[in-house]
Amino acid sequence: MKCEHVSCGTSEKIWLPYSFRGKERCLKPHYYCTKCGLVKTNSSDNRRSIGYYINLVSNIGRYYKVTQIQMRMISMNLENESMDDPYGLDRTMQDKLFIKILKKYINLPENFLLEMLDI
Repeated sequence: MKCEHVSCGTSEKIWLPYSFRGKERCLKPHYYCTKCGLVKTNSSDNRRSIGYYINLVSNIGRYYKVTQIQMRMISMNLENESMDDPYGLDRTMQDKLFIKILKKYINLPENFLLEMLDI
């Protein structure tokens, strides 16, 4: 069940470590959801929309045979995993989750997927 996140106030932020370009840095204040308690990610990587990943699946279909059923199952999994949730995932976690979902339905080499994601 998806949460309609409500951010805490500025004075209520909690101090947690954050990463910058894949490296752990010092502490930084983070917002959190007052309903479910999830902490909003403060990452240097800009998150991508779910549409970006769905477009990637259609582009992959140019190189490998991907049926419409496979594409539908992948898009349903992307939606179920809340890929567009700013409180749950940063871009690195989005990319890892995307690769995991793709490998579940399509047998693709990992270096090809990393190249498609520009990692």
